[in-house]
This record gives sequence, structure tokens and C-alpha cells, in this order.
Amino acid sequence: MKNRGNKLLLGFLVFSLLILLVSIFYTEDPSVDLREEKVDKEDPSVSSSEEQVDKENPPSGLGEEKIDKENPPTGLSENLLNMNPNPILDHPSAGRRTVGQRKISLDSYDLKVETATHWKLPGRRLEEISGLAMTLDDHLLAHNDEKAVIYEIDYRKGEIIKAFQLADMKAPVNGDFEGIATVKDQVYLVTSSGRIFEGSRGADGESVLYNIYATGVGMDYEIEGLAYDASQRVLLLMCKSPRREELKEQLVIYHWSTDEKQLIEDAHIVIPVIEFTRHIEGKEFQPSGIERHPVSGNYFVIAARQKAIAEITPSGQVVAAKRFPAEWHRQPEGITFAADGALIIADEGSGKKARLTLYPVSENR
Repeated sequence: MKNRGNKLLLGFLVFSLLILLVSIFYTEDPSVDLREEKVDKEDPSVSSSEEQVDKENPPSGLGEEKIDKENPPTGLSENLLNMNPNPILDHPSAGRRTVGQRKISLDSYDLKVETATHWKLPGRRLEEISGLAMTLDDHLLAHNDEKAVIYEIDYRKGEIIKAFQLADMKAPVNGDFEGIATVKDQVYLVTSSGRIFEGSRGADGESVLYNIYATGVGMDYEIEGLAYDASQRVLLLMCKSPRREELKEQLVIYHWSTDEKQLIEDAHIVIPVIEFTRHIEGKEFQPSGIERHPVSGNYFVIAARQKAIAEITPSGQVVAAKRFPAEWHRQPEGITFAADGALIIADEGSGKKARLTLYPVSENR
């Protein structure tokens, strides 16, 4: 019995030792359940990875919102791709973007009386209208020849909305003003002698202080037009009558930097007059206004005496030229473009009321 009791005791001790060893073993090397818990922390399971995906790839609604910002909808992408490659539009309105989907040239305009909108401007204040310019918010500005009074015109109704002037005191500046251009909220006027006047847009009846810049161009040419080329950040000074014999038979456009406030040397364009006259009957082309097309980037030049208009590239290549209907255009002096792409021409009154003509972009061209 004693031996049997000793054997039972020994067996119990061995069994207890085995249990102790097993406990120690499982403490140092966790079971499958414990290892899965460890994996959940260091390398997430399926449910945890789904939570991570939710953060990096949001659900349908949130994901679509992100795509809208980074990848525009198909329609907008196509509009941007169809726009002219020139990255700068002078008037970034909805109308401009619509027009920007098309390639527009001088041939895109039917210069016919029956397709145009005509206005006789009220009163005598703009009888000698000489220049036109469009603002960024699609407001039409115009000026007369002799005083620095700037008028805002509702070109859809042919009405004068307001007027302000560049002046030191009360009286506006006097001068032979031949062109107007806008750069953001700044307004520029140029005289026939090549002096540039710079001021801000004013309220109705306001007198605005101004700066004057001498360009020196007037020593060689009479200036007859002004425009802004946003792609180069320059004012375009259109020259008309040369003051020296050797300068005749050529049309010259100078570049004046709006940043440096000075002419850019050796940047002017020289075009033989014959490049214009070969497109129209006659031997002369005497420019009276210039404007940069906000979509194509080409320059449109009008000639008052020839009642003609031409399109040229910024490098000076004459693309096309044709005449206006003579029965409506007495003396075209101003040119600009509306937000919907319409070509706007201003004619001096020549003793009568000045006129404003809008030629829409043809749907068939």
C-alpha cells in the first residue's frame, strides 16, 4: 500500500509539472487567437483594412466630391480642351468661354447691314468718338478726340450710362486722343503724339488723377490706335502717318510694357502696306484703330478712310482684310469685342450723331 501511495503521489507530481510546463509554454508563445489579436494591431485584418480603405478611398458621395475638384466633369473638360490654345482671355466671362470653343477669325463675321445691330449714340457728346475698349466685367468704354472724358456705354441699348474724366482739378485734360485700352481697373489713353495717360475707372461725374508717360514714338509717327495684349502685358501703339519719307509705305505697331512703363526696344512690328491693300481694292490702308481678339489672340485693325478691317497675327502676318458696308460706316474709328464675341465698331458722326455697330459671330462659320 505504501508503494502504491508513493506511485500515486509521484504521478500527481508529474502531472502537476506537466501542467506547469504547458502553462509556461503558452505564456511565451501565444495561441492562435492571441496571434490573431497581435496581427489585428500590426497588420489589420479584413475589417480593419476596410476601415483604412474608407479613409483613403471615401464612399461614393465623398469620392465624387473629390473628383469634381481634381478632375472636372466631362463637359467642362471638353470645353477647356476645345478652347483656343492662347491661355489668356481678356474678358473671362461665360460668354467668352462659349465663344472660346470656336476658332474665330475675320471670316467669322458677316459684315452686312442686315445681320448687324446699329445704334445712333444720343446727343453730341460722342460725335467725334475715337476709341473703344471693353473692361473685364464687359462694360464698354469710349472717348472723344479732344478731351480726356471717358464714357461708359450700354452697347446692348445704345445708351450712355455714365462719364468720368482724367483731370487735375475740375477741367478734363485736353489733347488729341486717339485710342483707349483697359488693364484690369486701369484705363489708358494715348494721344497722336504718343503720350500715354493712365488713370483708374471713375464713378459718374468723377475727376480721376492720372499719370503721363512719354513714349517718344511721336517723333517718327502719328499714333492712331491703342489696345492691350494681355498675353505679353503690353499696350499696342498703332502708328498711322510717318513723319519721315523713309518710313512711308509701312504700318508699324509699337509695344509699351505696362509693367516697366516704357517702350520695349526692338519689339515693334513692321508690315508693308501692300500686305493690306492686296486684299482690298486701292493703294492705301490708313489705320484708325486696333484691338486684340480675346480668343484667337490676333490683332484686328480698322482703316477709317478705306472703310476696311484687317486681321493680323502678333508676328505681323496679314491673315485677311475686307471692307465694311459703306452705306453705314462713315468713318470707323473705334473697335473692340463684346463678351459674346461680337465685333463692335464706332463711327464718328461727321456732323451728325456717332454710330455704334455690332456684328455677331456667324453661326455658319
